[in-house]
Amino acid sequence: MAAPPVDKRRHTRLPSDLRYFFFIDGKKYAGKVSNISLSGAFLSEADPEISPEHNSHSGILKIYLEDELLLLKCQVVYAATHDNEYFLPGAGVAFDDGDHETNKSITRIAVAYHLC
Repeated sequence: MAAPPVDKRRHTRLPSDLRYFFFIDGKKYAGKVSNISLSGAFLSEADPEISPEHNSHSGILKIYLEDELLLLKCQVVYAATHDNEYFLPGAGVAFDDGDHETNKSITRIAVAYHLC
């Protein structure tokens, strides 16, 4: 019997209804942040869809939190389109905690979601 997959998440995910713009490989995507944590987010309802070809690529996530623009450098760790029969459509991104602007935005998320 195969071992269950290891959950690599470092922080609790919380539901979200924030809108986003995601810039990767010279393209702009827009949609909804379905859940968010201090280490990443799940981007859903992407227009256009974020392709699995973007896995491991870095981009910039822009979200508005209480009328404040947050900029988060992140890497796509998972992407699936609506025609995938096994995985939810959308993209999971991991925040780059080595980036100063991203860390400022992570701190703002922590305060807004009472995670500190």
